[in-house]
Amino acid sequence: MMEPKQLTVRRWSELSSKPLSEESVRALHLPARKYRVSVYRYSPGEDFAGAMRAGTCYVLAGQCQIEFGTQVAQLAAGDVAEFPGCRYRVVVSREAGCVVVFAWELPKEFAQ
Repeated sequence: MMEPKQLTVRRWSELSSKPLSEESVRALHLPARKYRVSVYRYSPGEDFAGAMRAGTCYVLAGQCQIEFGTQVAQLAAGDVAEFPGCRYRVVVSREAGCVVVFAWELPKEFAQ
């Protein structure tokens, strides 16, 4: 799996005909021991930063802005973002919270 260098965003409907849910995201990331899949619920107006390895973000509900390095994406429910490993910042819409699922491929030593 090549690590994405660019942030790319597409719609869930391009990936699956199933409704977008934590379960349908987990079904894309098998075998389960090879991936970490985590659900996060953010409050309206939350703004935080950190660093993470390359992966995929699925927006289940609400909307947020995510910056990966110098790249910025406005994400809404139904969006799927592939992102590079780097520093990030998340800014959640003030109108509504946001529910996202992040999925990362685990390093080989963890995937045994």
